Amino acid sequence: MGDGQFAALLELLTRVSALSDVLDEAAALFTEGWHADGALIWQVLPEGEIVATSGYPPHLTDLGNARMPIGSGVVGRVAAEAIPVTLVDDNPRNPTHRRLLGLPPGALVSRLCVPARLPSGSVVAVVALHQHQRRVFTPGETVLCQRAADLLALRIGLDTAAASEAAQIAARDGLVAATVTAQETERRRVAADLHDGVSQAIAGLTFHLSAAATALADGDAEYAHEQVAAARALADLAMGETRAAISGLHSPVIDDLGLAAGLTSMARVIPNLDIEVAADDVQLSAAVTTSLFRIAQEAVQNVVKHAHAQRASIQLTQRGASVILSISDDGDGFLAPLGDGLSAGAVAGHYGLAGMAERARLIDGRLSVRSAPGEGTTIEVTVPI
Repeated sequence: MGDGQFAALLELLTRVSALSDVLDEAAALFTEGWHADGALIWQVLPEGEIVATSGYPPHLTDLGNARMPIGSGVVGRVAAEAIPVTLVDDNPRNPTHRRLLGLPPGALVSRLCVPARLPSGSVVAVVALHQHQRRVFTPGETVLCQRAADLLALRIGLDTAAASEAAQIAARDGLVAATVTAQETERRRVAADLHDGVSQAIAGLTFHLSAAATALADGDAEYAHEQVAAARALADLAMGETRAAISGLHSPVIDDLGLAAGLTSMARVIPNLDIEVAADDVQLSAAVTTSLFRIAQEAVQNVVKHAHAQRASIQLTQRGASVILSISDDGDGFLAPLGDGLSAGAVAGHYGLAGMAERARLIDGRLSVRSAPGEGTTIEVTVPI
């Protein structure tokens, strides 16, 4: 490769173009620079495979779905060992590889395969030159090809890093949106609790106090006493409803005593449902503790509202480097979503599940659901410690 072709390669690698287009042109430059019959560029995938992504000339390299494990074949060994390899009389046995090289049956080929390495030493691709006529690639040609391949690795590494950053930004935006949604859902829940409980209790309280005042004006002390007693009962009810709404936003029990005690306390005040709690004292961050408590609250509320269950259980255990929260019931059950079907808005009629799944994702956890009609439901959250 001459100075002009090196300059062309540098210009290509700094061009704002799709990586696939850059690799296609790079294959042509490698072919021309080393006066070869063709070149293949194999990219290294995170899954432990290499895949042919670009080749030159196009009519000899119908790439299709050419891939192989790292360590398999000459190209795979170069990717695994990060060492260039030259072959003079090679007879590839892989039919797909022979097709890529344009080799008829029995034909031999000379090859130069070099790893495209990042400064860290990791291999992101392999550049493989081939010559149909017998040729000995010299050490000088190998060194020069290695330098060019390492330049190519920088461009591949930058594109990979940019794609990873874009994925992280998208994930972050999704989590922010999920957090906002969860906050709005919580506000609507509190508003509904206040409207359904506290507002109605205060309205009744006003009625009974007015009736008591009228009775006193009429001299009916006994009836006035009855109305004051009813008003006092409603005042107690309003106080209870207010505390319940506040506890939905904040639980001082988990602040003072931890998640295990918080789950036990929460289970005691759930009406018409027998809940057994078995919770280990696990040391968790405040964010994880609060999120798991909220998930348990939501799950138990779903049981009360929809499951028609007689019994439920809450378990909190540490298993290895993870903590597992499990909420089970013996209720009606339903057709549980599979795989990633718990994404927000994707579970028809079960938006509470989607909210719990988003809460779990916010703390790097994973929520799974096991349920079937007539067989109860188990919700399990696994979070790394």
